[in-house]
Amino acid sequence: MEAPVPARPSATVMLLRDTDESVEVLMVRRHARGFFGGLTAFPGGAVDPVDRSALAEAVVMGGGDDHEFRSAALRELAEETGLALTTRGVAPSPDALGAELFDELLQAGVGLDGEALTLVSRWVTPEEAPSRFDTRFYLARVGATPEIRLAPDELVDHVWITPKKALVGHDRGELQMFLPTMSHLRWLSLRASADEAVAAAKGADGRTLIAPRRMEDGSIVPIHMPDDS
Repeated sequence: MEAPVPARPSATVMLLRDTDESVEVLMVRRHARGFFGGLTAFPGGAVDPVDRSALAEAVVMGGGDDHEFRSAALRELAEETGLALTTRGVAPSPDALGAELFDELLQAGVGLDGEALTLVSRWVTPEEAPSRFDTRFYLARVGATPEIRLAPDELVDHVWITPKKALVGHDRGELQMFLPTMSHLRWLSLRASADEAVAAAKGADGRTLIAPRRMEDGSIVPIHMPDDS
């Protein structure tokens, strides 16, 4: 029996904003190529070496033993959407990638706000999968609606959408999603506001491992999100 493919560390951000009637989350659609081709998901990506560097320590403020994941989440959000969650608030991100992004922020005296992220869950792809990820899912709130500047080489579209509408779009075949995205949308759909979602996430220890397994009949072992009651 072959050993499982190693799970690659990664992070993603569920960026929330309140409306008069509900809460919306920012979702992006990826190019129709590669493993995630055509999928609608939350901004995010893999932990890179720069996220473990002294440069990340100098630029990303806050975060404990998951500092490299918070760094990856904030960096990927900035690279993919042009939004920098800084210690001064939401700001347009420099048009740069990786170490260059961190270096430009450092030169400008701006730090990325790791404390703006609330850890919701840690999700590890099943061992039998050909591509595997060990992903931290974070929440972050924004007040005013920021301007989105998509990375054209990675993304083709974005939408602010209520979790319920996103799930309906998936059921109708309009939005393609992976199971982790849908599970977090279902969890978010139970929250009436961004504050309520953050409060529910803080009810967990943030280290609970979600590792779904497929049974012999094809069903999935039940998945329990924070504050599922």
